[in-house]
Order: sequence, then structure tokens, then C-alpha cells
Amino acid sequence: MKNDQSICPVCGGTLEEKLTQLDFRYKGRLIVVEGVPAQVCKDCGEQLISARTSKDIDVLLDSDIKPIKQINVPVLPFRHIAQA
Repeated sequence: MKNDQSICPVCGGTLEEKLTQLDFRYKGRLIVVEGVPAQVCKDCGEQLISARTSKDIDVLLDSDIKPIKQINVPVLPFRHIAQA
């Protein structure tokens, strides 16, 4: 039997430790953080991070650390689809 720590709270699937990427809106900007340790569901893809990791991300977002790269993100207007 799986312990509660390894069961996905969304679908009941199996969680596994992985490094993942998380996207945040922070001070009006889209920020991507890579290499985040998380438990990821093998079935539905739900990502769970620990309280410690969450605090570490908060510190990172408030720091002066320079990004390792920049990416362009497409922005699509939903209203065109909604009116179709």
C-alpha cells in the first residue's frame, strides 16, 4: 500500500520526485523558475512542492539574481475565440 505522501490528492495516482519548471506572475511579470524539486503525479501531472521550496522560491523572486535566459511568450486574445 502507498503512503499518503506518494498519492496524488487530485486523482489518486502515484507521485514521484522530479525537478520541474514553475511559472509565476510576480509584480506584473511572468517569471519561469527551472529545476524546482517537486512531487509530480505520473497520471495527471499535478505538481506539489514543499513549504520549504515555496519559501525558497519567494526568496528567489525577491532577490537580485539575474535570469539565466530570456524567452518570448505568445499572448493570445481570448475574446476572438469567445465571439466565434
